This record gives sequence, structure tokens and C-alpha cells, in this order.
Amino acid sequence: MKFVDVSSDVGLRMDVDEFVIAKERDDLVFYSLEPIAAQIEEYDTISEGVVNSLGSGKPLIDTFPGRERAHYWAGLWTNAFYGFTVGMIFLALVTIVLVVRGGGI
Repeated sequence: MKFVDVSSDVGLRMDVDEFVIAKERDDLVFYSLEPIAAQIEEYDTISEGVVNSLGSGKPLIDTFPGRERAHYWAGLWTNAFYGFTVGMIFLALVTIVLVVRGGGI
């Protein structure tokens, strides 16, 4: 908040942001919220990055250009690896069951 003294002998002040003229009182304390607004902007940028990290199509805060689909490819390779691993375990179990039952390969 920024104030301009309209009349110092009467104690009138004008709020520059809202263009309101009011009498200055001793029981009120005014704080400037500009430093807090800067912190809120910083936190807003961080929260935007966290929200973007949840989706696979949006870039993260400090990533290099062209890495927007990194989540997609990482998920694809991870799922392929685990699918192959689970498939091999299942194939090994089926083979063991067939050999134990005497069916042979």
C-alpha cells in the first residue's frame, strides 16, 4: 500500500492503489504486502511445476528444451521391461509345471 498525505494538518491520507481518502488513525497499523506478493509469485511458479510434473505432456520447471515427452518414453520402457520380466517368470513356471507333471517340453 502506498499513501500520499493530502493534508498533514488534518491528517488525511489517500490510498494510491484504490484512490480512497481517509483520516489517519493511531489505532491502525498498515503493512506493505509487496514482499509477500513476490514470495507468492515464487511459490506459484513452484506449484505450477509440481502440477506440470503430474502430466506427461507438459515440461518440468528446469528441464532442457525438447524433453516434454520424457515421462512417456520412461513409462514405455519401464512397462516393457516389467512386462518382459513377468512374462519370463510365467513362462518359467509353466515350463517347471510341465516338466514336473511329466509332459516334457
